[in-house]
Amino acid sequence: MNSIELTLKVLDAQSGCKKSFAYICENYYKPSFRFAMKLSKHPDLAKDITQEAWTTVAKDIKSLKEPSVFKAWLFRIIYRRFIDTQRKHKLQSLEDFAVPEPYQEEESEELDISRYINLLPENERYTVYLFYFEQMSLNEIAVVSNVAVGTVKSRLFRARAQLSNWLDEAR
Repeated sequence: MNSIELTLKVLDAQSGCKKSFAYICENYYKPSFRFAMKLSKHPDLAKDITQEAWTTVAKDIKSLKEPSVFKAWLFRIIYRRFIDTQRKHKLQSLEDFAVPEPYQEEESEELDISRYINLLPENERYTVYLFYFEQMSLNEIAVVSNVAVGTVKSRLFRARAQLSNWLDEAR
């Protein structure tokens, strides 16, 4: 779905069109879950975060002033839910959400690079994910992260340098 089509669907959904909202859900639920998974690294926790975020989207979509930034808005909600969950569970061990084997979305050629990306610090990990896998612009990532564009650039630079070092060592 291109940005113009998304903007039109969001406008329709804001005016009460359930078909348009369902269409948005079909196209953005999986990417939002993958982002929650990238942040939390726990499938059950990611499902909870995603579910809560979409409840917020359904409730607050009419208040979105700029429909063209829907994707950044959605991912910002996911990020906030993740932060809230971290705060709630600070005293509780995240082992409650652990999975016996590492979660793998699907087997692919990117599996090795995904392992390295998962080793990055949290801020760099999700910045790389949003930039390369969700193809968000630096400005959109800044909105999601609530930081300046320069900070996003720095995180990408550090992440690329670290990934390059790890990949050179692995060869």
